[in-house]
Amino acid sequence: MGQRWSNHQSKGIGITEGDLDGLRNEMMFEAVKSTVKSDPNSWACNLESLGFSWVDDDDGRESIEEYAAKPENAGQKLLVDYFEGNVEFSVPVLRAFLDEKNAAKPNYPLIRKYFRCGNKRLKELLFHALESFPADIDLLNDVCFFHSNCNVLKSLITVFIRACEEETDPDKFRKIALLFHFETSAYSYAALHELGLRFDRSSLKGKIISEINSYLQSIPEDIEF
Repeated sequence: MGQRWSNHQSKGIGITEGDLDGLRNEMMFEAVKSTVKSDPNSWACNLESLGFSWVDDDDGRESIEEYAAKPENAGQKLLVDYFEGNVEFSVPVLRAFLDEKNAAKPNYPLIRKYFRCGNKRLKELLFHALESFPADIDLLNDVCFFHSNCNVLKSLITVFIRACEEETDPDKFRKIALLFHFETSAYSYAALHELGLRFDRSSLKGKIISEINSYLQSIPEDIEF
């Protein structure tokens, strides 16, 4: 449907080479997230065991951009008014958000700062959008980005389950299922198991879930990235 506010992230049922590359990248992301969650006090040192080295390149650029960001058109002004509590949710507010996502040059810093602070009205807007487009992976990624700043695990699980139920395209279903798995496994939620209970093993979706599980189980624990 559009673009994501962060860089957080063939037909048939076969997992393609591109999917495998994506899996490896997501697995590294998952390893990092698990490391931080398991030892919040020493996570920086522990990441070195995953092969990371540290460089001081944080110049606060995004924070500066977000602080300085201002609305540049009527749609962006409406969104800011909504986020700041000056207007209530409406169809025009939702349309302004979707238009901004689809814009050639979205005002990333302006919108991103509301993700970072866990703006409650932004959360409501995201879930309103998913009511209309339940399987849109860009919106699901938005919820994941919001969740990385403000825990909404229960709601995240709900929208991903609905997305998996609604999506009919095998490739898109596979991507949603993988994103669901990697976004929730660090919280001890077995997304693939839950999906396996919902879709018969003989169905197309059930076969995709089985293939993903088989691939994940075949990867050695000391996999090199």
